[in-house]
Amino acid sequence: MGSSSDKAPHSRGLAAARERFPDLLRQIDNLFELDEEFRVLCEDLADVKTALNECRHLPADIRDARRLEYEELIDSLAKEIEQALSRANVILLRPPRH
Repeated sequence: MGSSSDKAPHSRGLAAARERFPDLLRQIDNLFELDEEFRVLCEDLADVKTALNECRHLPADIRDARRLEYEELIDSLAKEIEQALSRANVILLRPPRH
C-alpha cells in the first residue's frame, strides 16, 4: 500500500498549496491526505491559478477584470487553506475523565 508521499505529490492542488505556504509543507501533506474538504480547497486553488495564468490570452477589454477576480479568489482560497491548517494544529487539552 502506498504512502502519502507515493500518491499525494501528483496532485496539482497539493502542489499549489505547498507553493503558497512553503513553511508548512508537512502540515499541508498531512491534512491533504486526511481531509477531503482541504483537498477540494487545494484543487480549487490550483484551478484558479491556472485560470489566472490563462487570462493573459483574453481580449484586453475583459483581461484586467478577470485577472483581478482570479487574484481575489486566490487570496480568499489561501485564507481558507491557512485557516484549515490552523484548525488542524489546534490540540485540545482536556482534563482526564473520572
